[in-house]
Amino acid sequence: MIPIKLTIEGLYSYQKRQTIDFENLINAGLFGIFGAVGSGKSSLLEAITFALYGETERLNKQDKRSYNMMNLKSDTAFIAFDFYNYENKIFRVTREFKRNSKRFDDIKSPTVVFYEWINDHWIPLNHSNAQEIVGLSYDNFKRTIIIPQGKFKEFIELGAKDRTQMMKEIFKLHRFDLQDKVSLLNSRNLTDLNQLEGKLSGYDEVSEEHITALNEKWLAENALQTQKQNVFKTINDKLQHLKNIKTDFESLQNKRKLFAELKVQKPKIDQKKTALELYQRIYTAFHQLLIDRNKTEQEAKEKSDRLENGKNLLKNSEAELLQLETAISKIKPYINDLPNKRLEETDLDFIAKILQFTQEVNQLQNRTKNGEAKVAEMEQVVNQLKETIKQTENDITLLAKNQIETGVLINVGDWFSKKHQLEKERLLQQEKKQFLKSEMQQIETELHNEKIVVATFEEDIKHLNENLLQQKKTLQAKLQSFQVQHELAQFAHNLHNGEACPLCGSLEHPEILTLNDVTFQINEIQKEIDTLEEKQNNAVEFANKAQQKIQKLAMIQEQFSRENQQLEALQLQMDQHHAAFDWEDFNADNYEDFQQKKQASLSVSKQIDSKNKFIADQRLNLESQLQTAQKYRTKLEEFKLEETAKKAHINQNLSNLKVLVFTDFERCSVEEIEQKLNDLKTFNQKIENDFNAYNKQFNECHTQIQVQKAANISLEKDAIALHKKLENLNDLFKKQLVEQQIESEEKVVKILDLNWNVEAVRAEIEAFTVAYKTLNNQIQELETKLKDEVFNANDYLQLEKAFETAEIELKTATENVTKTKAEINRLTKAFIEKKELLSALDQLKKRAENLKTMTNLFKAAGFVQYVSSIYLKQLCENANVRFRIMTRNQLSLQVNESNDFEVIDYLNEGRTRSVKTLSGGQMFQVSLSLALALAESVQTNSVASKNFFFIDEGFGTQDAESVNIVFETLNNLHKEHRIVGIISHVEELKERIPIALQITKSAENGSEIAVL
Repeated sequence: MIPIKLTIEGLYSYQKRQTIDFENLINAGLFGIFGAVGSGKSSLLEAITFALYGETERLNKQDKRSYNMMNLKSDTAFIAFDFYNYENKIFRVTREFKRNSKRFDDIKSPTVVFYEWINDHWIPLNHSNAQEIVGLSYDNFKRTIIIPQGKFKEFIELGAKDRTQMMKEIFKLHRFDLQDKVSLLNSRNLTDLNQLEGKLSGYDEVSEEHITALNEKWLAENALQTQKQNVFKTINDKLQHLKNIKTDFESLQNKRKLFAELKVQKPKIDQKKTALELYQRIYTAFHQLLIDRNKTEQEAKEKSDRLENGKNLLKNSEAELLQLETAISKIKPYINDLPNKRLEETDLDFIAKILQFTQEVNQLQNRTKNGEAKVAEMEQVVNQLKETIKQTENDITLLAKNQIETGVLINVGDWFSKKHQLEKERLLQQEKKQFLKSEMQQIETELHNEKIVVATFEEDIKHLNENLLQQKKTLQAKLQSFQVQHELAQFAHNLHNGEACPLCGSLEHPEILTLNDVTFQINEIQKEIDTLEEKQNNAVEFANKAQQKIQKLAMIQEQFSRENQQLEALQLQMDQHHAAFDWEDFNADNYEDFQQKKQASLSVSKQIDSKNKFIADQRLNLESQLQTAQKYRTKLEEFKLEETAKKAHINQNLSNLKVLVFTDFERCSVEEIEQKLNDLKTFNQKIENDFNAYNKQFNECHTQIQVQKAANISLEKDAIALHKKLENLNDLFKKQLVEQQIESEEKVVKILDLNWNVEAVRAEIEAFTVAYKTLNNQIQELETKLKDEVFNANDYLQLEKAFETAEIELKTATENVTKTKAEINRLTKAFIEKKELLSALDQLKKRAENLKTMTNLFKAAGFVQYVSSIYLKQLCENANVRFRIMTRNQLSLQVNESNDFEVIDYLNEGRTRSVKTLSGGQMFQVSLSLALALAESVQTNSVASKNFFFIDEGFGTQDAESVNIVFETLNNLHKEHRIVGIISHVEELKERIPIALQITKSAENGSEIAVL
């Protein structure tokens, strides 16, 4: 994970919204966050972890986390964090929670949203799972990316089980945890095995011998079936012949019976046929004629009724027209006088306006008089303000003569600040030089006391080792010689006459060698060898310690040279800075004089600023007064213009009067005139509306009378024509009665009332005729066919019984053949299935053995622990690259058989001991080395070209030399594309960090962030 930007507001001591842009910090490779204790440094890291995971190291849910995290002066807490994840994708997370406006201690639950930067837009995600995005859980994020206070050495102190779980998550070792999968496979295999064995239990009767016996049985049953089938066919043929004869006799009898019924129905059908022909003839002659006559008769009646109604309407309309003529004659005189009444309306309107304008002119004259007095008062205030501003400007001119330019003060102040900074740096550099010099003298004194000459140290140690080694070889040669003599003495002592020699086999030993006992000499030489080996070990230990001192002396000498060069450079910089002082009014060696002059100048500046502010306020007041005065003048002009205009309107309206005289209404109010005007307008409008309405109604009524007269004439003509048509139709009807020889109209109506469906009745008659003829023909054919045939019922019954017996026997034989064949097919198929099941059973049993082996291999996460131990050893190897450098090759880290960390101590013959025996500084070094190695391992698969690591403690436990080594290590990380952030309250570390953030905290503004 690489941070991009962090924005916080209302969190802990951060009141105002502030944003950290990590771009420059990341580019530096090594950066710091500095500030006093409690300033809010660690809160920045806590903001990142809380934004991502909703968890903090200091507070949990039971601690009223939201309330305690929010600044007590804020009502809203907000965090926004932009970052690259391990796939080099850009994400943003925001968390915000607000205070209840009614309850101070009630904080609403934080709202969290994750975004991804896609196609230049922030796209919200449908989840808030940081582990899915970052690739680490909250606990492992604290161990590998951002390590909060108190958690730096947590990884090295974890138990084996917790460490294995951590390795499993970080390195995704769950892919090696196959126990559940193997268990599932074993369970499935066992289930399949049980099911298969259960299936095989149903195949006990299936065998090749059983199938052969059934085949022989089937052949015998098949022959019997063929025999029964032949017998059945013979009986069936005879029975079918008798059935056909029986059917024909029965059919003949039924047809004769049916034909007799048809003979009874034939006279009715013939009569119905005659009636149908009469109905068709009458329908053709009279049906349409009756329809036309009835229709004409109805239309004639309707025309007569409408003519009668028209005559009544005409009579009413003529009476209404007479009434309208009378009303119009009454209103006519008012209409003739209406133009004069309209002129009175206009004059009353002019008189109302004259009265209104007269009132307004009086009001304007009063306002003009008051406005002129106000303008005079405003002009007096404006003159007084101008005089005050002029006097204050003169005061500023006098003060400016005693003021020093602000730019000069800033430049001189910067010069003195840099001078003080350089002096402080020189003093610090001198202290460093003096400290290194004292360390060098101390080491040189120790080397001199131990009689160590640095130039010849390695050669002296070499000669010493060679001398000790040569002495050891000489003693070992003597020891070997005495040991041979001791063995020969033992051998000679064990020789006896008559016993075979183990070398030559002889039974006689005439000259047995006599040797002295050398046990004492062997023991003495062994003591000398042990003493010599102790000297060698002491020499090695002495050489290692001396080598460490020589190396430390060389490092300090090198650092002393660098610090001396830095001191000389600072001195040169100070000389150049002093030479750049070019201000005659100040003394480069008198900072107090500068401060006094600066304070005096600042005091004058404050007075000038105060007076300028006073002038600005007075000018604003003056401008406001001028604007107000101008408004009054403008308004006065407007009043005068308006008064003139209204007087002109009054004169114009007086000249416009046509009928009325103004003096008759001079004492009336505007409201009275307007009321008279409204009454007159209402009366005039009513007269005009009534006259127009009467005229309109008169015209409409006159038009209606003319239309009604024309309609009555038309209706009368139509009625006469319809009566004529009706007479013609009656004559035609009578003529048709004669032609069709029908006695009366009633008979025609009666026949037509039958309302027959001619087609249906005709079809019924034709169907009967066809059935009658067809049945007669069929009877004749059957009589001819059965002329020579005889049917015996007893023979037929006996043959039926024989047929039933043969059918049952054939059915039984066929069922036996079918059952046997089906059983043969079933057993044959089952036999094949049994072979396949046995083969599958064998495979499952072999698989069960293999799964048993795998279960033993993967149970209790043994394989995961094995893989975890490999990763842990690799982690140790990577960590040792830096740990050995930090400890000057005195210590290294290893993992024992229990996957616990141990330290190899090379100053104690490479023996191992627990990491818990390390000092605080050494624990920091090994924790840092492991954390860096772990972070590198975690981010090995990252797409990003860099990775990030944050430390929030540790440097207070290191001495100056260790800090140098640690910082050298951290600086080298930048070359390896590693980014390290450091949080500390130790101000001296600022000099070693290329870029840093400074956190300051005040009671008024809370914590504030600045870039150094």
